[in-house]
Amino acid sequence: MSKPPIFAVALLAAAVAGLSGCSTDGFKRAVGLETEPPDNPNAPKITRSEVVTNTGRKAVVLSFHVRKEFPDACMLGMTLTNNLDIRVTNLSIRMTAYIRGNVEYDAITRNFTQVKPTEQQYREATFMQIRCDEIDYIGITDPGRCAIGDDMNRFTAQPGDCAQFVDVAVSPLITVRKIKQERPVEVLEQVTFE
Repeated sequence: MSKPPIFAVALLAAAVAGLSGCSTDGFKRAVGLETEPPDNPNAPKITRSEVVTNTGRKAVVLSFHVRKEFPDACMLGMTLTNNLDIRVTNLSIRMTAYIRGNVEYDAITRNFTQVKPTEQQYREATFMQIRCDEIDYIGITDPGRCAIGDDMNRFTAQPGDCAQFVDVAVSPLITVRKIKQERPVEVLEQVTFE
Protein backbone atom coordinates (compact mmCIF):
# COMPACT_ATOMS: atom_id res chain seq x y z
CA MET A 1 0.00 0.00 0.00
CA SER A 2 1.35 3.42 -0.94
CA LYS A 3 1.29 6.52 1.21
CA PRO A 4 -0.61 9.50 -0.24
CA PRO A 5 1.55 12.59 -0.64
CA ILE A 6 1.26 15.00 2.24
CA PHE A 7 0.08 17.92 0.07
CA ALA A 8 -2.84 15.81 -1.23
CA VAL A 9 -3.91 15.07 2.36
CA ALA A 10 -3.65 18.78 3.25
CA LEU A 11 -5.71 19.75 0.20
CA LEU A 12 -8.38 17.16 1.06
CA ALA A 13 -8.50 18.44 4.66
CA ALA A 14 -8.91 22.03 3.44
CA ALA A 15 -11.72 21.01 1.09
CA VAL A 16 -13.55 19.15 3.87
CA ALA A 17 -13.12 22.14 6.19
CA GLY A 18 -14.49 24.39 3.45
CA LEU A 19 -17.55 22.19 3.01
CA SER A 20 -18.22 22.24 6.73
CA GLY A 21 -18.25 26.05 6.86
CA CYS A 22 -14.92 26.54 8.64
CA SER A 23 -13.15 28.36 5.82
CA THR A 24 -13.08 31.98 4.74
CA ASP A 25 -15.26 33.46 2.00
CA GLY A 26 -12.19 34.00 -0.17
CA PHE A 27 -11.38 30.29 -0.11
CA LYS A 28 -14.95 29.36 -0.99
CA ARG A 29 -14.85 31.68 -3.99
CA ALA A 30 -11.41 30.38 -5.00
CA VAL A 31 -12.55 26.77 -5.13
CA GLY A 32 -15.88 27.65 -6.73
CA LEU A 33 -18.17 26.90 -3.79
CA GLU A 34 -19.51 30.46 -3.50
CA THR A 35 -20.73 32.27 -6.61
CA GLU A 36 -21.81 35.61 -5.08
CA PRO A 37 -19.20 38.36 -5.34
CA PRO A 38 -18.56 40.48 -2.25
CA ASP A 39 -20.50 43.72 -1.87
CA ASN A 40 -18.80 46.67 -3.53
CA PRO A 41 -18.84 49.69 -1.18
CA ASN A 42 -18.42 52.02 -4.20
CA ALA A 43 -21.26 50.53 -6.22
CA PRO A 44 -23.85 53.16 -7.18
CA LYS A 45 -27.32 53.23 -5.73
CA ILE A 46 -29.57 53.05 -8.79
CA THR A 47 -33.13 54.41 -8.79
CA ARG A 48 -35.45 54.22 -11.79
CA SER A 49 -38.87 55.61 -12.65
CA GLU A 50 -41.17 55.34 -15.64
CA VAL A 51 -40.26 57.26 -18.80
CA VAL A 52 -42.68 60.13 -19.49
CA THR A 53 -43.32 60.18 -23.23
CA ASN A 54 -46.22 62.62 -23.54
CA THR A 55 -47.16 65.92 -21.91
CA GLY A 56 -50.39 66.52 -23.78
CA ARG A 57 -49.06 68.70 -26.57
CA LYS A 58 -47.07 68.08 -29.73
CA ALA A 59 -43.56 68.55 -28.43
CA VAL A 60 -40.26 66.86 -27.81
CA VAL A 61 -40.41 65.43 -24.27
CA LEU A 62 -37.31 65.19 -22.07
CA SER A 63 -37.77 62.71 -19.21
CA PHE A 64 -35.23 62.07 -16.43
CA HIS A 65 -35.87 58.51 -15.25
CA VAL A 66 -32.55 57.01 -14.06
CA ARG A 67 -30.48 58.21 -11.12
CA LYS A 68 -27.18 56.58 -10.13
CA GLU A 69 -25.74 57.86 -6.85
CA PHE A 70 -21.99 57.39 -6.53
CA PRO A 71 -19.94 58.45 -3.46
CA ASP A 72 -18.59 61.45 -5.39
CA ALA A 73 -20.75 61.78 -8.51
CA CYS A 74 -24.35 61.92 -9.70
CA MET A 75 -25.34 60.29 -12.99
CA LEU A 76 -28.73 61.09 -14.55
CA GLY A 77 -30.26 59.12 -17.39
CA MET A 78 -32.75 60.83 -19.68
CA THR A 79 -34.88 59.89 -22.66
CA LEU A 80 -35.96 62.28 -25.39
CA THR A 81 -39.23 61.36 -27.14
CA ASN A 82 -40.16 63.06 -30.43
CA ASN A 83 -43.91 63.73 -30.50
CA LEU A 84 -43.58 66.22 -33.36
CA ASP A 85 -44.58 65.46 -36.94
CA ILE A 86 -41.06 66.31 -38.11
CA ARG A 87 -37.60 64.83 -37.62
CA VAL A 88 -35.30 66.26 -34.97
CA THR A 89 -32.01 66.23 -36.83
CA ASN A 90 -30.04 67.69 -33.92
CA LEU A 91 -31.04 69.04 -30.52
CA SER A 92 -28.63 70.15 -27.79
CA ILE A 93 -29.80 70.26 -24.18
CA ARG A 94 -27.71 72.03 -21.53
CA MET A 95 -28.19 70.78 -17.96
CA THR A 96 -26.90 72.98 -15.16
CA ALA A 97 -26.67 71.64 -11.61
CA TYR A 98 -27.66 74.29 -9.06
CA ILE A 99 -26.65 74.03 -5.40
CA ARG A 100 -27.49 76.05 -2.28
CA GLY A 101 -30.21 78.12 -3.86
CA ASN A 102 -29.13 79.45 -7.20
CA VAL A 103 -25.39 78.75 -7.33
CA GLU A 104 -24.39 77.16 -10.64
CA TYR A 105 -22.15 74.20 -9.87
CA ASP A 106 -21.58 72.56 -13.26
CA ALA A 107 -23.12 72.43 -16.72
CA ILE A 108 -23.22 69.52 -19.17
CA THR A 109 -24.52 69.56 -22.74
CA ARG A 110 -25.93 66.46 -24.42
CA ASN A 111 -26.95 66.11 -28.06
CA PHE A 112 -29.81 64.09 -29.49
CA THR A 113 -29.54 63.36 -33.21
CA GLN A 114 -31.73 61.95 -35.97
CA VAL A 115 -34.84 61.34 -33.84
CA LYS A 116 -37.73 60.53 -36.14
CA PRO A 117 -41.35 61.17 -35.13
CA THR A 118 -42.48 58.72 -32.36
CA GLU A 119 -38.88 57.59 -31.73
CA GLN A 120 -36.80 57.93 -28.54
CA GLN A 121 -33.13 58.34 -27.63
CA TYR A 122 -31.40 57.76 -24.27
CA ARG A 123 -28.45 59.76 -22.94
CA GLU A 124 -26.60 59.99 -19.63
CA ALA A 125 -24.93 62.94 -17.90
CA THR A 126 -22.58 62.60 -14.94
CA PHE A 127 -21.93 65.49 -12.59
CA MET A 128 -18.54 64.86 -10.98
CA GLN A 129 -17.42 65.75 -7.44
CA ILE A 130 -21.00 66.21 -6.22
CA ARG A 131 -23.56 63.80 -4.80
CA CYS A 132 -27.12 63.72 -6.09
CA ASP A 133 -28.52 64.85 -2.73
CA GLU A 134 -26.33 68.00 -2.89
CA ILE A 135 -28.01 69.18 -6.10
CA ASP A 136 -31.01 71.46 -5.47
CA TYR A 137 -32.27 71.27 -9.05
CA ILE A 138 -31.23 70.81 -12.66
CA GLY A 139 -31.84 73.79 -14.93
CA ILE A 140 -32.54 72.96 -18.57
CA THR A 141 -31.54 75.52 -21.19
CA ASP A 142 -31.06 75.59 -24.92
CA PRO A 143 -27.61 76.56 -26.22
CA GLY A 144 -29.09 77.32 -29.65
CA ARG A 145 -27.67 74.35 -31.49
CA CYS A 146 -30.55 72.55 -33.12
CA ALA A 147 -31.89 71.44 -36.45
CA ILE A 148 -35.61 70.72 -36.37
CA GLY A 149 -37.58 70.46 -39.58
CA ASP A 150 -36.62 72.44 -42.67
CA ASP A 151 -36.60 75.98 -41.29
CA MET A 152 -34.53 75.72 -38.12
CA ASN A 153 -30.87 74.78 -38.36
CA ARG A 154 -27.56 75.71 -36.78
CA PHE A 155 -27.32 78.85 -38.90
CA THR A 156 -30.78 80.19 -38.07
CA ALA A 157 -31.27 79.04 -34.44
CA GLN A 158 -30.44 81.33 -31.52
CA PRO A 159 -30.22 80.31 -27.85
CA GLY A 160 -33.80 79.77 -26.68
CA ASP A 161 -35.29 79.08 -30.13
CA CYS A 162 -35.17 75.31 -29.79
CA ALA A 163 -36.67 75.38 -26.28
CA GLN A 164 -40.12 76.15 -27.66
CA PHE A 165 -40.26 72.59 -28.99
CA VAL A 166 -39.13 70.93 -25.72
CA ASP A 167 -41.27 69.95 -22.72
CA VAL A 168 -39.40 68.84 -19.59
CA ALA A 169 -41.32 66.15 -17.72
CA VAL A 170 -41.61 66.23 -13.93
CA SER A 171 -39.27 63.63 -12.40
CA PRO A 172 -39.65 61.90 -9.02
CA LEU A 173 -35.87 61.40 -8.93
CA ILE A 174 -34.60 64.99 -9.11
CA THR A 175 -36.09 68.46 -9.48
CA VAL A 176 -35.81 69.62 -13.09
CA ARG A 177 -36.72 73.12 -14.33
CA LYS A 178 -36.81 74.57 -17.81
CA ILE A 179 -35.08 77.94 -17.52
CA LYS A 180 -36.38 80.82 -19.61
CA GLN A 181 -33.60 82.40 -21.60
CA GLU A 182 -33.31 85.97 -22.72
CA ARG A 183 -32.68 86.39 -26.42
CA PRO A 184 -29.18 87.64 -27.11
CA VAL A 185 -28.95 91.27 -28.03
CA GLU A 186 -27.63 91.61 -31.53
CA VAL A 187 -25.08 94.31 -31.91
CA LEU A 188 -25.33 95.98 -35.25
CA GLU A 189 -22.31 97.93 -36.25
CA GLN A 190 -22.40 100.47 -38.97
CA VAL A 191 -19.58 100.04 -41.32
CA THR A 192 -18.78 102.93 -43.59
CA PHE A 193 -16.54 102.67 -46.54
CA GLU A 194 -14.72 105.68 -47.85
